[in-house]
Amino acid sequence: MTGVTLKLRVLVAVAAVAGAALTGCGGGETATPAPTVAKTKLQALAKEKLETAAKRKAKSVTCDDGIVGEVGTTQHCVLTAKDGTKYGVTATVREVKSGNVNIDFKVDDKPLA
Repeated sequence: MTGVTLKLRVLVAVAAVAGAALTGCGGGETATPAPTVAKTKLQALAKEKLETAAKRKAKSVTCDDGIVGEVGTTQHCVLTAKDGTKYGVTATVREVKSGNVNIDFKVDDKPLA
């Protein structure tokens, strides 16, 4: 019985050391943060792209915040048409390549109530 207990303690000690070694790997490395598109830049980009797509001028586009450049990240915006009608817009990060963030903008089918 003593031999079994000793083997068990050795295995636990080896597992603890291996776990510490794995945790230590990469702990000192700093991850590159995802690029971020600031709120004002996102709003200007949305207005430009939406006006081009609709071939009409918009009064404004306002977004809740900027957007983090990670594929699939979304941000809510509101497009105000020249006549004052407001539409919800969803900005979605489609691709991030070499620090450039590509964003798709989708306007809701119906105006906001």
